[in-house]
Amino acid sequence: MNYLDWVSKWSSYKPNKKAVMSLDTGLSLSYKQLDDKSRKVGSYLLNHFQLKKGDRIAVIAAHSPEYLMLFIAAQRLGLILVPLNFRATEYELLHYINDVNPSLILAELTQFNLLNEQSEIKNIPTVKFESFFAEANKLSQDEENIKFIIEVDQPIFIFYTSGTTGKPKGVIYTNRMMFWNSLNTSMQLELTSLDHTLNVLPPFHTSGWNVLLLPMLHRGARVDFLKRFKPKKVLNYLESEPISLFLAVPTMLRMMAKNKAFSNFTPNKLKYIVVGGEPLSIPLIEAWAEKGILLSQGYGLTEAGPCITSLHYHDALWKKGSIGKPNFYVDIKIVNSENEEVAIQEAGEICLRGNIVTPGYWNNSGYSLNKIREEWLYTGDMAKYDEDGFIYVLGRKTQLYISGGENIHPSEIEHILYKYDLVREAAVVGIENENWGEIGVAFIVLKSENLDVTDILSHLKKYLAGYKVPKDIICLDSLPKSGIGKIDREKLKALYKILDHDKKNVV
Repeated sequence: MNYLDWVSKWSSYKPNKKAVMSLDTGLSLSYKQLDDKSRKVGSYLLNHFQLKKGDRIAVIAAHSPEYLMLFIAAQRLGLILVPLNFRATEYELLHYINDVNPSLILAELTQFNLLNEQSEIKNIPTVKFESFFAEANKLSQDEENIKFIIEVDQPIFIFYTSGTTGKPKGVIYTNRMMFWNSLNTSMQLELTSLDHTLNVLPPFHTSGWNVLLLPMLHRGARVDFLKRFKPKKVLNYLESEPISLFLAVPTMLRMMAKNKAFSNFTPNKLKYIVVGGEPLSIPLIEAWAEKGILLSQGYGLTEAGPCITSLHYHDALWKKGSIGKPNFYVDIKIVNSENEEVAIQEAGEICLRGNIVTPGYWNNSGYSLNKIREEWLYTGDMAKYDEDGFIYVLGRKTQLYISGGENIHPSEIEHILYKYDLVREAAVVGIENENWGEIGVAFIVLKSENLDVTDILSHLKKYLAGYKVPKDIICLDSLPKSGIGKIDREKLKALYKILDHDKKNVV
């Protein structure tokens, strides 16, 4: 089924159309050039490393056109890419590698040197990322021709989740998921071959591939790459180039809005920004709206999509804080603890069904059966419908905490904290407590030091029932983040345990 080979199709239709460009190296390729170079990479994998269908390639590198070539070649050969976090520790990398048992490891210089010292993976060929492509590019035209058939249910990625329940687990991502996710994305975001985006998200998360990058290539659009997110550089690029849409997580948008360049930011071609990863604060939505830029929020996860719901940018201000409605080719239901569908404004767990759901977890069939039951994926994310059918995420099921017998959703409190003009970032977690079972602890980053905790408490009590008001408020210079910019709540819980009592604002 080579209709899944989108780059080859566009190479035939529009060979000279610009496909990709790197801001880091200046490399610029048309669809024909991208296709040709990807064929060389495929030949090199096949002939030099003798890789076969189903073999895994572990990759530790930042995103780039070269990384994309590797994906295209691997998809054609039936190989599975395992994008690993280039910020991971030695211990974490070895866990991933031992779990996935790759036939080849490609690593940028720092990680290459780190892995070369590990005796337990000496039997796995480990090659410098840059050197691999230099060698592949030396192949002659005659060596490039390889026959392939892309199978719809063949895995193309294994993405490791953040591991909030034990060690990280590898989520299998297939061609089928990629195809239907791309249809969902293209329809909701109204993508065309005229679109142009800048990709700054890392490749070790599904969003770095499947929110915009691969759907854009499906439509014959253009993708530019920047390896490291730099707020000022991104603002300048969005302003100076005809970027029509941009993908970001809330942390990135906050950093951009805080940058001095934001005051004079006037993009001419940017239609809207696609946002996911965690809920947006209302002040942040409004800050971008004042620049004439609407934020299209969505919801997804590594195990499905990742494009599951979308809030159309026309609804961005009308339904602030919503993740929108389900995308076209996905079934969704929200159920209570008895597995019954909830009423309007009632909290429940999001469940998903469709061609966008993973077949399971690598080396973990037991966990797969627990999460995927009768074709429905139980996401662990809590949400509710409003009267118009729009969905609002309340947080992870595991983030919900019970204090004095009352269920409390952290996102509800965080939403109120963000209403306070002097709060830049906020996260609420449940901490074990002898008297209450659990108590809420709010970690906040302030815009100003001239703020008293009692002011924040007064603000919270104005909007929340007493049992929902956090018992502790901790002010920090910054909140710990994951590699993609999500707030790391497990680190906050660990931090609370080691903080001196006099540094806590117990109320």
